[in-house]
Amino acid sequence: MARPDITQYSVSFRNAPRGYSMLTRLLDKEKIKSEAMHTARCGDRIAVQFLAPKSAKLREKLEKTGAAVQEDRIFQLELPNRASELHKLTKALADEGINILSLYSVVEGDQIRMVLAVDEPANAVALVERLGFDPDYYVFEL
Repeated sequence: MARPDITQYSVSFRNAPRGYSMLTRLLDKEKIKSEAMHTARCGDRIAVQFLAPKSAKLREKLEKTGAAVQEDRIFQLELPNRASELHKLTKALADEGINILSLYSVVEGDQIRMVLAVDEPANAVALVERLGFDPDYYVFEL
């Protein structure tokens, strides 16, 4: 079975009481789980990031709500739960001119499972492999 192409959707809209409700209603109708979702306020706007299988239909529906939509390919990796490992990763990306667009992380014992969106995913994955980590475009079953 082929793995789905998981995308990080970044959706922003005016901060209004019904805005978030409209978004979550759409995600519910599309059966998008909220397992990996982040929300932040930027001035008078709300920015919501979530992971879902790539879908032109979903993007079209999001845009019809009036939201600005950005899509970014993501990958995951695990690294030891030490500050030096995160610095090693971010410095290597910076040295190659690769911008981190977002980073989600979960601590699992002595490991950190991290999901990254970067502006050059193929180059970042190759770099992460050279650093001795095992990156994967497959994040989790959605």
